[in-house]
Amino acid sequence: MQILLAEDNDADVYLVREALTACGIPFELSVVDDGAKAIEFLASAVPDLLLLDLNLPRRSGLEILDFLRASLRCAAIPVILLTSSDSPQDRARVADLSVVHYFRKPSDFDEFMRLGDLVAGLCR
Repeated sequence: MQILLAEDNDADVYLVREALTACGIPFELSVVDDGAKAIEFLASAVPDLLLLDLNLPRRSGLEILDFLRASLRCAAIPVILLTSSDSPQDRARVADLSVVHYFRKPSDFDEFMRLGDLVAGLCR
């Protein structure tokens, strides 16, 4: 599975790798650390899954979702939104953008590892 991770926090990148490794699915992870790089990546490649931080430098997660859904090539890419926000306004803003799951980044390691199960569920 080809996965694009748009995340600017190195600790969260590490946790995502750990969660994906623990779930046992084969994956290739590409990481970009800002929204502009995510859009550049998506302009030239179509990953199987996008793990997207909502709050990124240069271009926001919402801007990336808008780009993705407007693209004929990329519109069907499933997206798991990764965010520290539990704001009802943020949830409402992404509801119409076909996000597969809104994953609130937990502070607990074991809870973060549940991300691997979410990704594995998409492979079934």
